Amino acid sequence: MTPEGKVINSRYDKFKQINRFLEYIDDILPSVMEQKKSESHPLKIADFGCGKSYLTFAVHYFLTQIKKIDCRIVGLDLKKDVIEHCNKLAKDFGCEGLIFKTGDIAEYSDSEPENNPDIIITLHACDTATDYALKYAVEKNAKAILSVPCCQHEINQQLEKNKKLLSESEANVLAPVFKHGLLRERVSALLTDSLRADYLERCGYKVDVMEFIDMSHTPKKHSSSRSKKTECKKYFRRQKSSRQREYTRRQTGPY
Repeated sequence: MTPEGKVINSRYDKFKQINRFLEYIDDILPSVMEQKKSESHPLKIADFGCGKSYLTFAVHYFLTQIKKIDCRIVGLDLKKDVIEHCNKLAKDFGCEGLIFKTGDIAEYSDSEPENNPDIIITLHACDTATDYALKYAVEKNAKAILSVPCCQHEINQQLEKNKKLLSESEANVLAPVFKHGLLRERVSALLTDSLRADYLERCGYKVDVMEFIDMSHTPKKHSSSRSKKTECKKYFRRQKSSRQREYTRRQTGPY
């Protein structure tokens, strides 16, 4: 922000992404809070791959200052120096219930059932980090998940290793696609999104694929959201572009 309180031009795209994300959180809150009405503990949120935590701080402010909801938020990231800085900011700003931890999403674990997050969010968690976050959310029976994936290399690397066989097979109707790196990358992204959506559906989530924000604002990122329980409609959003997809899903409880 400038001294006058205006958003710096070079950060406006990030500002728009975060505000869009907050709209999704606001959208799923009624159903999440309905599911929690028999619970006494505060709303719990985990932000995996929080980075510098622009989104994390915004979510905390939105919930505590605007929605007046008591919450506990944990931000997780691999960079120790960044996490130390975020914890210092949280202390300086008096953000009660907001803490940051250093750790890998793939290895993160909290064995205390009372610490299971109600909502899990990820903004630009790279490659399989998004998949580990989704797996954790399902295992902990998260009521809602909002996830904006980033780069997706896993399937693309597998196709790259077998591109000669795939592109030369006369029986493969997608052979022309696998000849070209850009097209192969886009197909890989579609396959990744499809498998994620299918995984969530098999775990009891209803999934819709939708657009997050215009590509001009986030050329290679995506977003995803899901949530669980009756009355909570889930959506899984998908970008028009293969590299910038978004999913936002709200869930309507186990089938």
